[in-house]
Amino acid sequence: MNISATELNKRPGTYLEKALRVPVVVEKSGRPSIVLISYDRFIELENFFWGEAVKEVEKDQKFLSVDESQNFLEDILKK
Repeated sequence: MNISATELNKRPGTYLEKALRVPVVVEKSGRPSIVLISYDRFIELENFFWGEAVKEVEKDQKFLSVDESQNFLEDILKK
């Protein structure tokens, strides 16, 4: 579902409720700007993301020190 930022401002409760069921893409100046999703879906996506990051490290069979791990995670979050 795509809506404008203006529409979100007019009826925020409606779209927050819809975002519990489906992603709501909010467009600003006709371009996608943000996506509203449920908290449960956010957690699913975050868990998937971290799981994939772990697979990449395991694939290289390279284990990092604590400092290297911190730097690796910070680099991922910058992307």
